[in-house]
Amino acid sequence: MSMINRIVIILISLVSLQTIHAQDYIDLVKINYGSILDAGFENSDAQTNVFLFDVGVTYPIKINDNFAIITGVDYVQHGLDLVPNGETITLNNITLKAGVNIKHNDKWSGTYVFLPKIASQELHTDGDHLFFGGLALLKYQKTDRMQYRFGAYASSEGFGTFVTPILGLYYLSEGEKWEISASLPINADVNHRFNDAIAVGMGFQAFVRTFSLERQDNLPELYTQMSNIEIGPYVQHSFMDQSILVRLQAGYSTASYEVFEEGDTLPVRVSAFEFGDDRNLLNPEMTGNLFVRIGATYRFQFGSEKK
Repeated sequence: MSMINRIVIILISLVSLQTIHAQDYIDLVKINYGSILDAGFENSDAQTNVFLFDVGVTYPIKINDNFAIITGVDYVQHGLDLVPNGETITLNNITLKAGVNIKHNDKWSGTYVFLPKIASQELHTDGDHLFFGGLALLKYQKTDRMQYRFGAYASSEGFGTFVTPILGLYYLSEGEKWEISASLPINADVNHRFNDAIAVGMGFQAFVRTFSLERQDNLPELYTQMSNIEIGPYVQHSFMDQSILVRLQAGYSTASYEVFEEGDTLPVRVSAFEFGDDRNLLNPEMTGNLFVRIGATYRFQFGSEKK
């Protein structure tokens, strides 16, 4: 990866921390465990279950009413066969979060965080395994219950530079029964709360990540590109005044894990669009299937002391 590309990534680095006005909470810890069931391969009867695990920790440090430092770490692990009837491998991603949240004025705020990461099989540290990325998000508070979001996500990946613009919103209905949170095309969530404990909703997530594969003597150095889209309904139960949330979700996942030789890259990928993709795919294309996931969140309510 060229020094110019690294500088571009760093300059637009950022991560979304949803913490003003209408959304009066922050998720400090999130843990998810799940599986994509019987994902297939084109032109093969073979199948693989994709093991999914992730944990994220965010710790903001408030300096004053207009400025906070953001710290944290995310860990992701996937286990699967990359080829029909192959050996199951483990893909790992550790991302550090370091940045700031700034309240520019009564209407505008912004979050800007640098996201370096290691993404590789078995967390090996040989070769091109260190990547840089981030997300820059401006938030405009339209009303007490409506917020608009504008930004961009960028990261260096095994295939080159990945960039996606972000448009989104946060909305909470008058009776606090309906909640919408969206940062498209990355994620979206719509839920309806029946009471203080039970809510049902629909969640959408779209991931693009690459992992450097383990080095083997006398063989080419490889990476795998995960382009995964998930959508499905969920039921959520909250405990301890909505501080602990437990969610069960099921739905459909595209489960795309493609293997390429390192150095076989794209000029640029913008959101779901790959420009000038003449790479040589080294494994059969995977076909999606149903996924199930259970997750837990520790949520800090800013207004909890008022209840």
